[in-house]
Amino acid sequence: MRKLLITVAAFAMVAISVSADHTPSTTAQARLHPYNQSGVKGRINFTSVDGGLQVTGTATGLEGPSVGRYVSLVYDLGSESGGPEACEPTGIPIPGMFVGIWAVDATGNGMLIQTVPPGEVAPLSVIDTISIRDTTINGGFGVEAVVGCGQIAVHGGR
Repeated sequence: MRKLLITVAAFAMVAISVSADHTPSTTAQARLHPYNQSGVKGRINFTSVDGGLQVTGTATGLEGPSVGRYVSLVYDLGSESGGPEACEPTGIPIPGMFVGIWAVDATGNGMLIQTVPPGEVAPLSVIDTISIRDTTINGGFGVEAVVGCGQIAVHGGR
């Protein structure tokens, strides 16, 4: 548990130091609701910085402790945050869907801190939803692996 907290703190310091000297130009946020009766809820914030896209998130209702069991992906414009195809691509998957890996403590509280270089994650202008997926369910693939899903609201223009 202590190693997990130290690892998460180290990632946080790196993310903060990478973005501290940059003025954010576009921000977005998503509130994730439970999917597949998971009980998972979360909030994810996106900030465009000179070094890429900084993504931070918190979630509750995950199973822990774990690092790597849960991942987040983004989906193209037109993707839905509810219904039978929630947090699935509308057509061909877009490049840069993978956002990051969640660190989860023993009480099920998760943290995501990631600064992604330009081009390694889809830009805010082409995404509509974000998920939390459980990689122990079907390897994280398919709608059955979605445990949380939310619509992305962009501030400052797409």
